[in-house]
Amino acid sequence: MGATVDSFKATHQVAVSLLAQIDSAGGQQRVDALNSLKEALLAHVREENNVIQEAMDKAGVEGPFKSSAQRFMGELGSIAQTALLPFFDKYSSSDAVGSDDFANDFNGIKSALADRIAFEEGMFYPELEKLGY
Repeated sequence: MGATVDSFKATHQVAVSLLAQIDSAGGQQRVDALNSLKEALLAHVREENNVIQEAMDKAGVEGPFKSSAQRFMGELGSIAQTALLPFFDKYSSSDAVGSDDFANDFNGIKSALADRIAFEEGMFYPELEKLGY
């Protein structure tokens, strides 16, 4: 594996660990873990976008990779704007993370993140590795 892909996978493991902490914590500890997850995911998305843009700009990179990379970045941006940021905004206080809605919303986010991680690691990262990342 390339160093960049290894770093991305390490960030995924941090996210999975934070999700477990959120599951088992309550009150302010849960809010703190949510904030850590938010920071980690947003930094991860920025880094992925930078690397993907760099990869698309490499000489000799073919059209199929470019089109899948553009789709990947678009999906990532859409997920962040329509699901992640609203979730983190909604559950930014101890009262909110103790609400009846939290468990259901959190399970949805957790499932979506698990699916996205599986997709990235199984389908997209191998393409990045072929390009030396």
